[in-house]
Amino acid sequence: MSALADQELAQMPRAELLVLVEQSVASGQLTLGGAARILRKYIARLNQHEYAELCGISRRTLAAIEMDEGNPTVNSLNQVFKLFGLELGLQRIYRKG
Repeated sequence: MSALADQELAQMPRAELLVLVEQSVASGQLTLGGAARILRKYIARLNQHEYAELCGISRRTLAAIEMDEGNPTVNSLNQVFKLFGLELGLQRIYRKG
């Protein structure tokens, strides 16, 4: 994910970028904070202040989430991802194979 340049992300279709972010988080290549930043910047196309207001959280909380700092609540994380049709959940780490 880090190999993609800002310009490539900006030109990617919304649905494709959303799938890329989901897969990158699931595989551990992208943090939740990185995912939040990419979705806000390239899909919502809003600055932190505007997006935080839309989510109902403070800009400081959003900034901390995007920098993978602090200990955000599950509710705060879900508020950030809800606008993209996403929420936190459990995933089996050991797969039958």
